[in-house]
Order: sequence, then structure tokens, then C-alpha cells
Amino acid sequence: MISQSLVSSYKIWFDNYVDQFIQQYPDLAENIEIKADHSRKVCAEIAGIAHSLSLNEEDSLIAETIGLFHDIGRFRQYVKYHTFSDSKSQNHSELGVEVLKENKVLNDLSNDTQEIIFKSIINHSRAEIIPDINEKVIFFSRLIRDADKLDIWRLITEYYMVKEQGENKTLELELPDNHKISDEVFEAIINKQIVLKESMQTLNDFKLLQIGWLFDLNFNYSIHRLYEKNYLDKIFQTLPKSEKVSQIKDIVSDYFKERIETFTY
Repeated sequence: MISQSLVSSYKIWFDNYVDQFIQQYPDLAENIEIKADHSRKVCAEIAGIAHSLSLNEEDSLIAETIGLFHDIGRFRQYVKYHTFSDSKSQNHSELGVEVLKENKVLNDLSNDTQEIIFKSIINHSRAEIIPDINEKVIFFSRLIRDADKLDIWRLITEYYMVKEQGENKTLELELPDNHKISDEVFEAIINKQIVLKESMQTLNDFKLLQIGWLFDLNFNYSIHRLYEKNYLDKIFQTLPKSEKVSQIKDIVSDYFKERIETFTY
């Protein structure tokens, strides 16, 4: 049985785990701290979604645990490969499950609960959720995917707004920053499909991939929060003025209008 005190102990373990990397790799501390702060904020975002759905205490605490640990593999990934690009290094979600198992972090939980957490972590960064007969795996995977996107939008829009003061190529996945938008990326967005990471060739493609996450949000709360925070408009402000971008902007605007008018919470 998961408890509040157990989740509090997970947060202490997380802080100590991250501090080890900061102490050992001070030259990499900036991006390590960025990812640690992201994980803590995703934990808060997923709690917000859970509250909007009136989840019981146990399910809310499972959700918070997934939020806290969803990127736990990023730290080992970054110090080993100096990148956050899975295609250039190692799948950070699978690496995260390895870290949790090696350190026996979740051993106080039942096997069923551990399976939900591990599978949700694996699913959070995939293009699509892996089919599973366990409905709870699917549900918590949807929760973490929404919460992760909400805070990545916060993180990257804050970065884009101050980029001229100093670039962080790691956050840009080392992609070239030019005016090009790849046809494959454009077509995916126009058809309200998720942009595959393999399609990205430029930083603009990456920005459009981030905009396209809108079509993969699972919960009304998430869509409303994204709309209120104005994250996508902030990304659009950093894109070149072109016919392609205008078409995408219209599609996003219509999608928001359609979705937000159909619910209240």
C-alpha cells in the first residue's frame, strides 16, 4: 500500500540521487538541475490532473510517484552521453526503470503497483502507448504523458524567451537552427498527427513537434491548462512567418475552440 510518508521518502531519495550527479559532475550541473526541476514540476502537474479527476488517495500517490520518477534515467543518460537525445544515446525511459530496479526504490510496493509505475514510465516518451490488458497501466500512462507535456511546454517556452542571452544546445537536441520546416513534420501537424522524432531535421521541426503534442492530450484539464498558460502562442512567436506556420496556427486555434467549448470542469 502506497502512503504519503512513502512518497515523501521517494522525494528525499530523488533529491539525494540528483545531488550525487551534481557533486560528481559540476560542469554538467546546469542541465542536471533543469531536469531535476522538471521532474518535481511534473509531479505537481500530475497531482493537478489527478485532483481534477477526483482520484482516490492511493491512485493520486501512484500518479505523483510516476511523475517524480518518469525522467530518473535522464541523469545517467546525460553524464554518460552528454545529450538528452535518445536516438543519439539510450532510451531514457528504459534506463529509468533500470535505475529504479537497481536501487530497489519501489520494493515496498506490491508487484502490481510497481508494474503500473514501470510501464507508465516506459510509455511516457513513446510516440504511442503500448497496448496493455491492464486498464490502470493505460490510464496512468495517459496521466504522465499529459503532465510531462505540460511542464515541457513551460520549460521550453521559458528557454525560447531568453535564448538570445545564451543558447543551450542540449535542450535543442543539437538540431540546426534555420528557417526550414520539413515536409513530413508539416504534413503530420496538418493532419493532427503526432510528429515522429525521427522526422525532425531542424529546431523548427522540434518546435512543431512540441506544438503537435496538443493533439495527444488525454484530459480536459490538460487542454484547458495549456490554453490558459498560452504556451503554444509563445512557441509560434519564435517560428518564422510563413504560409506553413499560418496554416498550422489556424488548425491549432480551431482545435482549441472545438475542445474547450465542449467541456467545463
